[in-house]
Order: sequence, then structure tokens, then C-alpha cells
Amino acid sequence: MADQALPPYPEFWVRKMRSFFILFDRDGDGIIHKSDYVDTVLNRAKKWMNEQQIKVFYELLDGGWETFMKTETPKDTRTFEDMLHARYFMDFDANMEKNARDWLGTYFDGVADANGDGHVTLKEYTHFLGSFGVHPFSVTPSFQAIDIDGSGLITRDEFIETGTKFLSVMVDTSAKLFWGPFTA
Repeated sequence: MADQALPPYPEFWVRKMRSFFILFDRDGDGIIHKSDYVDTVLNRAKKWMNEQQIKVFYELLDGGWETFMKTETPKDTRTFEDMLHARYFMDFDANMEKNARDWLGTYFDGVADANGDGHVTLKEYTHFLGSFGVHPFSVTPSFQAIDIDGSGLITRDEFIETGTKFLSVMVDTSAKLFWGPFTA
């Protein structure tokens, strides 16, 4: 993929993807290592998740690395350009939206909804985003963006809908806050 030109994505979308990339590129060197994407996140999550949730989370992160950060050659590092290329090819995958919805549904059921009661509270979402290194003070705007009906709880449908929009919508919407603050 490295020899293929990047598509002309809208500037906003590239900035949104940069914000996502920054979640994992904690040292700012422009490279995400698989251990940053999987192990670092899991180590943070162990503070609030049980063993079964950690197992589900590991499978989601590991699968997410292969699916959402896909490259032509397997490797344990990704650059921002790699991620944009992966996203470009996902646009042409007829199953992308279904895969994203399934993946996000499993995230909701097995990880974000920590107590399994069918919705995510602000506290649960703070723990969830905290696993990705998002500071607790930055979570409330993200929570409010996902809580579409303003009930003070995130439903499974709201979680999946907003997460899917984060991945697929190329213009500025509140879905940009799904993974935390818009930092790029």
C-alpha cells in the first residue's frame, strides 16, 4: 500500500483519524506498535474489568488491529499513513458497516457495559475511555455526544450508531467524539 497515493479525503476526516491515531501513539513518534494498541490498553483496563471482560477486550483489540489497521504485509507497527490506507480500502469493503456494527456491538456487550445491565453510565464510559488513555475530564463531552436521546445513559443502539458514524462519516458531526476529545 505504501506506493499507492492516498485518496483525497476531506481535511476534517483526516483530522478525526489523527485524533484516533494519537490515542495509541502515546510517545508521539508517529508509529503505533501493536503492543501500544493491545497490551497498553489491556493493562489500563485490568483496573476495572474482570477476567472474562479482559478476554473479550483482548479479542476485540487484536481483531481490530488486523481489521481496522490492516496493511498488505503483516507487521507489528503502523504509521498514520498505514491507517489512512487501511481506512481507504475499508471504504470498498461491502461488509465494512456490518463488521463495524458487529464489532461495536461486541464492544458494548463485553466491555463498555461493564455490569451487563444494557446501558453504559458516565462512570462506565469513563473507565472504557480511560483504557485508551483518555483523561476523565475529557469523557463527559464524548458521553453526551453518544447519548443521543439525552437520557444520561448510552444504549447499545446509540453506542453502535455513533461508533459506526465515527468510522464512516467524512464530515463534522458529534460522532467525532466517540473515542474521546478531538485533538488533531
